[in-house]
Amino acid sequence: MYQEQQVNRLHTYLKLFGSLVLVFGWLFFSGCATDFFVDKGHVDGVSGISFEIKPPYLNEKKAFNLRAENLSPWQLQQISDAMPFIAAFTNAQLGNAVSSALLPTSETKVRSIRNILNLNSDTFLAVKTIQNWQITAQHIQFNIDYFYTGQDGHFVFYRDNYIFKSNKQKWVFEKHAKTEPEGVLVCEKSPQGWRVCEPLHRAKDH
Repeated sequence: MYQEQQVNRLHTYLKLFGSLVLVFGWLFFSGCATDFFVDKGHVDGVSGISFEIKPPYLNEKKAFNLRAENLSPWQLQQISDAMPFIAAFTNAQLGNAVSSALLPTSETKVRSIRNILNLNSDTFLAVKTIQNWQITAQHIQFNIDYFYTGQDGHFVFYRDNYIFKSNKQKWVFEKHAKTEPEGVLVCEKSPQGWRVCEPLHRAKDH
């Protein structure tokens, strides 16, 4: 009888221990899983130049097209230096719960993509690509391709142009490269599987 009680007590302790192991294991796994799935970014190396593709503005930094335009190491270094400022500017341009007061002050007013497209505050605007770089010692010119979901459920792509200038170890918006945006884009997949976009008015001329 005494031995049976000891055996039953041992089984109880083993069940309790097993439950504790499962609970601690679940807590540990959950914590690790949460930590694992949070994108903390990375450092990207292009032609020997390092790019901090990390928060803040991680998605905007991921949109930088750095490999497809045959940029020299010197040009890449200019972009690397300007990346935090261009990414912050792009994030403010998206206007997703961001005050327009965060946009940089300039003698030339920045065109509002939301106002041009008549997008309400509930429409989520995102950046697809930052590309078409033209770089000098004091200026960086580029395009930003934006996109949002239209009323028909399809993505609408839109492109505008910008010039940044170097000012006291910072890069700031100076003006738009053209008097008008490139506007709505037509996007098709290339034979290589990449999505290639061009302005709608230019596509109609083909």
